[in-house]
Amino acid sequence: MIPTHKPLVDYFEALNTNLIDFPEKSFFRQDIDEIYGAFRTGINFPCMAVESPDGDAEDSTVISSVIGRMFAFSVYQKPKKGNFIQQTEMLDQCEVIGKKIIARMKHDATIEGNILYDRFEANTVRWIKIGPIFNELLYGYRFSGFIKGNESLKVDAADWQDL
Repeated sequence: MIPTHKPLVDYFEALNTNLIDFPEKSFFRQDIDEIYGAFRTGINFPCMAVESPDGDAEDSTVISSVIGRMFAFSVYQKPKKGNFIQQTEMLDQCEVIGKKIIARMKHDATIEGNILYDRFEANTVRWIKIGPIFNELLYGYRFSGFIKGNESLKVDAADWQDL
């Protein structure tokens, strides 16, 4: 399976569903412009928000095609405003949960047939503290990294009227 947009979002949703740290209704795909307004209603904490992947073909040559996708997800918590001890504890929870997800991705990259098989590059993963964001002043960590693999970029004549 090629890790295009929907399969990748579905993969991260499955990680959220299967990780015991997350309650029900704690996953969504986030658009970057959402962070300037109110947080989505009906989401339970801690939660996981996934961004749509970015892509590139920078490692491709005339002979081979290598497609890279940058993934990003955030783990959020909702501490009480001004409670710095709770903020610190919840930030730590978010970092620990995110590293569990990265560990699972690293594991899944060794399983033949998995969307990440031989594609996940753990050495590219970075994470940064985020918050306070949204009107609700959420805190958490944003994790990002790369998934890379050979994918065909051959022209299919059936897709083109002029070929």
